[in-house]
Amino acid sequence: MDLVTDMIHQLDLIEDDTDVMQAKLRKQLQAIEDGYNPIDIMFLYKILEWVGDLADQAERVGSRLELMLSRS
Repeated sequence: MDLVTDMIHQLDLIEDDTDVMQAKLRKQLQAIEDGYNPIDIMFLYKILEWVGDLADQAERVGSRLELMLSRS
């Protein structure tokens, strides 16, 4: 149980880091978007959104796993 709790805590930290990185990357992308094809920029923004969603999903799965283990 302690191992899983530690892993879930690490997962939470990673998810927080991805939120910070996502904000930084959006800002960087916004600064250079005028020099690129708008369609490409739209896809890059979408990829950033998907990665953020994936990190959020992983955090939710970790929380659910922790709940399941605490009930056992």
